[in-house]
Amino acid sequence: MKKLSLPYLLTALLFAFLLPATVKATHCAGGELTYAWLHDSTYQFTLHFYRDCSGSPGAGPFPLCYYNAQGQSFSAGNMAQVGQPVEVSTSCPGYSTTCSTPAGVYPGYQEYIYTATVILPSKSQWTFYTYLGNRNTSINTTNQPYFYIDCMLDNLNAQGQSSPYFSVRPVPYMCINQPYSYNNGAIDPNNDSLAYEMIAPREILNISCNSNPGANSILLANFNLTNNPFPTGNTFVLSPTLGQMSFTPSQAGASTVTIKVKKYRNGLLIGTVLRDIQLVVLGNCNAVQPTLSTISSTVTGAITDTLGRLLGCAGQPLHFCFDSKSSDTSARLVVSSNNAVIAPGSTLTYNNTYADSVNTCFDWTPGILDTGVRNLIVTVKDSACHNPGLLMQQAFVIPIYIAPITQILKDTTICPYDSVKLTAVGGSSFTWTVLPGGSSLSTLSCTNCKSPVARPTMTTQYVVTSNNLSYCNRNKDTVTITVVTPANISAGPDTTTCINNSLQLNINLVPSPGTTYNVKWTPSTYLDNDSIPNPVTTPKNDMVYYVKVAPNGLSACASYDTISVRVLQGYKLYTPDTAICAGSTLNVNLLGDNRYNYNWTPNNGVSSTTDMAPSITPDTSHLYTVTASYPGCRDSVSKFFLDLQPIPTVYAGPDQTLCYGDTMTLRWTTVSPSSYPNYIYDWNPGGALNDPAKMFPLFTAYADATLTFTASTPAGCKASDDIKLTVKRPKFMTVSADTLLCPGDTAQLHVTGDAVSVIWNPKSYISNDTSFDPTVYPTATTDYTVVGRDKDNCADTLDVNVTVKPMAVINLPDSTTIFPGESYQMDPGGNCLYFSWFPPLGLSATNIPNPLALPSVNTRYFVKGTTEYGCIVNDSIDVFVSPESFIDVPNAFAPGTGPNNKIMPVHRGNVTLKSFIIYNRWGSKMFETNRLDDGWDGRFNGQTQPMGVYVYMVEAVTPTGKRFYKQGNITLLR
Repeated sequence: MKKLSLPYLLTALLFAFLLPATVKATHCAGGELTYAWLHDSTYQFTLHFYRDCSGSPGAGPFPLCYYNAQGQSFSAGNMAQVGQPVEVSTSCPGYSTTCSTPAGVYPGYQEYIYTATVILPSKSQWTFYTYLGNRNTSINTTNQPYFYIDCMLDNLNAQGQSSPYFSVRPVPYMCINQPYSYNNGAIDPNNDSLAYEMIAPREILNISCNSNPGANSILLANFNLTNNPFPTGNTFVLSPTLGQMSFTPSQAGASTVTIKVKKYRNGLLIGTVLRDIQLVVLGNCNAVQPTLSTISSTVTGAITDTLGRLLGCAGQPLHFCFDSKSSDTSARLVVSSNNAVIAPGSTLTYNNTYADSVNTCFDWTPGILDTGVRNLIVTVKDSACHNPGLLMQQAFVIPIYIAPITQILKDTTICPYDSVKLTAVGGSSFTWTVLPGGSSLSTLSCTNCKSPVARPTMTTQYVVTSNNLSYCNRNKDTVTITVVTPANISAGPDTTTCINNSLQLNINLVPSPGTTYNVKWTPSTYLDNDSIPNPVTTPKNDMVYYVKVAPNGLSACASYDTISVRVLQGYKLYTPDTAICAGSTLNVNLLGDNRYNYNWTPNNGVSSTTDMAPSITPDTSHLYTVTASYPGCRDSVSKFFLDLQPIPTVYAGPDQTLCYGDTMTLRWTTVSPSSYPNYIYDWNPGGALNDPAKMFPLFTAYADATLTFTASTPAGCKASDDIKLTVKRPKFMTVSADTLLCPGDTAQLHVTGDAVSVIWNPKSYISNDTSFDPTVYPTATTDYTVVGRDKDNCADTLDVNVTVKPMAVINLPDSTTIFPGESYQMDPGGNCLYFSWFPPLGLSATNIPNPLALPSVNTRYFVKGTTEYGCIVNDSIDVFVSPESFIDVPNAFAPGTGPNNKIMPVHRGNVTLKSFIIYNRWGSKMFETNRLDDGWDGRFNGQTQPMGVYVYMVEAVTPTGKRFYKQGNITLLR
């Protein structure tokens, strides 16, 4: 069993003695339900629930129910928990609470936060509520009923408002029979007026969402809400304007109190919230509660009224100090407040902190909007942590009222005979007067109201004086209503201009003194500035401009005018630089506005120099210019060059006769007039010409041709002539066909036909290069060309190909030897395809390339080989026949995977092995066999033998009975 230290045990017994024996908490110690406007008809509801940690674990669920004034009920489902619970107990450091451990000495409390978002379906007065079973037991209520809390909002008369919220966390602790003050620190985010009321704690009877939840009081009959809502000996006082509770508790234990905060706007109740919490009174508690007092001599920038409020002024600095004291000299006081919330920008200066007396000074300069009631909630906490181990604290209220600045909304400009509504703020009653120099006071609809209607006929200054604090000297304001006269403008008559021509517009404004004018031209297209009286436009098409002139920016008093600008679009000359033939006429292609004046220069050949598009018949080439004019516009000028070109006369030359393949320059061609430099020449057909675009081309005679010669100018002025060219046919002889030769052979070539002379090329390996029947003997393939000429000296050329085929080749060894039982396979190399062998004795065949030779005696064989082209070659081979076989043994070998991995006898011819034995150098037999195909692999009994020299003995016999015996050394290599 865990043992408790003596100090801890004594403290636990003391606290158990201080609380009444009947307290048995479940877990519900109180809470509050507030709302905040998000947008439109959407509100967020927040439940702060305070759980007694000594009761049941956890919290919720919390359904959110609501109904309207018409009796319609709704449900938003269960609210969602936000974050994790936070302990709000005020125990001293080192003292455990029931939140940190179930065996904690002191009661602990946690704050849970739940939210829900609701879109209201209509505008009405709405009541929202939630509930949870099993309240904590209290001295002043019935035994553990349901917890119930609600709030009210009016979105019919005050859409968009948010509820007050509480800035001081519960649960407060206090000592029996000692005066105590407490404030929940309610703050309204909309700066509406708040009022406070004690109501009875309630329970809910209908555990479902409906318009009649059956909320009933659970306050015991022996208590009242006036001066004794729980055991205080009738000392309880609640300030209905400040929410400050002051009392002297007379019985130890936990009591439940409910305070309602009512929200008013312009005297209308628009919302309520409740805080339902427990107050814990400790018996035999000797902690001294601190006190607070304002030091009146330190107040500057404010006065104190009969209710004890500090009355300050918007826009003026406010300063005061207050003392927090304890009669216990060991007290260590800590002061905090809600100044950052209720007085943005304010500061608190602390003197002598953590002592039995703390002096605090407050400084603030309220803004224009920081008006109305601003309750400064000051919490004074004794951090000395006296018996019974709880931090004792009290909350005090210093009421502040900031008087608003009287203002009129706002300086306005109107047109003659118009009216404007004036509105004064910063007071509850107002008196209006007028300053000299304007309209009379009778131009106001009322002089003792908040919002009169003014109808001045000239610029007038109205003055309002409110019943606001005269101390602030800000209870009077002046407004100026400026009456402006519409501008007298004229944009002038409609006008005409030309494209790309600039034109200045002008409304001829005569300004009135003290009046500014806002000018706006629409559309702004082509304007250099659409906000000045005299902009410049460079239009590209017809435009209608509208101008609006508003005096002092007042559109209602604007003047308007319109001007139409017609735009001549100029003209377009579509005739480019052009060439025509002599005697032709050009019709000019020009499109334009006929309101222009046109003039053509020069007038040579022009049908009319003032026509928009005349016809022109020139006698020579000219650069023609057209000028279009209009009053007030720049002249428009366009030009084109008219090139007059001649019609030529041509002669192609006399007809001609040519030999086939000859060339001739057509040099007889003439064109006139020859002075024109830009003729274009064309011969057709031009396939036999080197350049058919030349005047004198080169003709190559391959076929008869009639050529047409044409000379033309770029404009198409042309003439043509023909020339006939006759070509004599070239094929008047024949020659021998192509032939084949073997090296060293000859061939005779023949030429027949009408040739009277010939010449051959090349001139090598030919018997006569001018003969009609020469003999040729080339060493390599040769193309012979013969050129013959007829009696007209026309040439004919023919070719003969003499192909020299490769020489026949046979490769045979000079001789070979065969042993008894062997034969020899002939294998002639070379390029021969056909073979003939002689003599046939001992051959397997005589007409194949590789017969098998098995002669019985030494024989010389002759072979004749012929290639596929008939080229022949002869060769021979001697085949010697040995009478005896042959056997031998190598002198070294290397065991392994190579070609010499075993040592065995080698032989030629038939032989029978009697024995093959191998000994090591100590005479031990390593290997023995009588098979020619068996050999020693360098191992004995599976063991690899070392490198070195070994002795062999071999014995064999030939088919003739000759014995063969040999011994020697072999070397084993690795």
